[in-house]
Amino acid sequence: MIEVLGTDVFEEWFLALDDTDSMAVARVVGLLEAKGTALGFPYSSAIQGTAYPLRELRIQSGGRPLRVFYAFDPLRQAVLLLGGDKTGDNRFYAIMIPKAETIWQDYLREQGFRGSGAKR
Repeated sequence: MIEVLGTDVFEEWFLALDDTDSMAVARVVGLLEAKGTALGFPYSSAIQGTAYPLRELRIQSGGRPLRVFYAFDPLRQAVLLLGGDKTGDNRFYAIMIPKAETIWQDYLREQGFRGSGAKR
């Protein structure tokens, strides 16, 4: 099992979900906690178009695709960065990736992980 942390941005989104959505998200976060880096498709996939090793949890709730962006920090903790509903949004990744990158950079800086997390 790995430790899963949530940023304030993620927690605010999660707490605003209805019961059905929050249970669906909690179920897949539980899989991440149990499997860690071994959690693969269809529950997790790499995010393309980012300079960081960001991933997304792929959650279905009531037929709607919910996504949670996350990354593993240098201590191998999973850090849930932010979440969103990509239903009908063809700009979802164009909007979410820059936000996730900023949250990730802030997290690394706040935790004192200098120069960590970028692909080399």
